[in-house]
Amino acid sequence: MGKIYILTNDAMPNIIKIGSTEKNIEDRIKEFDTTGVPLPFRCHYAIEIENQLEKEKYIHDAFSDHRLRKNREFFELAPERAVSILKAIGGREISIEGNVMIGEEGSTISDGSIPIIIKKSPINLFLLGIKPGDKLIFTRDENKYCKVLSERKVEYEKKEYSLSALAARLLKENNSINYNNRSVQGTLYFKFKNEILTEFREKLEQEFE
Repeated sequence: MGKIYILTNDAMPNIIKIGSTEKNIEDRIKEFDTTGVPLPFRCHYAIEIENQLEKEKYIHDAFSDHRLRKNREFFELAPERAVSILKAIGGREISIEGNVMIGEEGSTISDGSIPIIIKKSPINLFLLGIKPGDKLIFTRDENKYCKVLSERKVEYEKKEYSLSALAARLLKENNSINYNNRSVQGTLYFKFKNEILTEFREKLEQEFE
């Protein structure tokens, strides 16, 4: 029984690593924290499954158009797109202790101990053509959705949230994982018209370049 994982890195936005291992996920992550990588990786999602190498190849083939190099496991892809494939092939989801960074010694590195890397301004839903009252679907459970209130606020169960705060709540409810708001980029976990918000934003920006 092996494991397939999706890793993200704050220093490499829009790029994920999809790999497999028979080791503990935390041990695998700390192996990647070398001098050639500016920040440690985070485990976005992982499953335990039989024939993990065969399943890993299937996933790599499915996203071959997004692969950066043929001999590397890096893909330019929203992590939740890869999550949907991992959920489809079965296996048992592995719960991780929050979406934390793990250093080379295996210790957890707090978000507050590193600089905040900001590549883009906070998302403005209205600039994406999303209007008050529009629904945003939670990527992990399409039966859950929120209603847009303003440029950066949504409503869920009659309470107002930022996308990050709501994503943290729903992830915790869905997987019993202790996410914190800083570690969760809310736009990764909601869809509008079947497009993840990060991808939707990238698409619109490319059209106006």
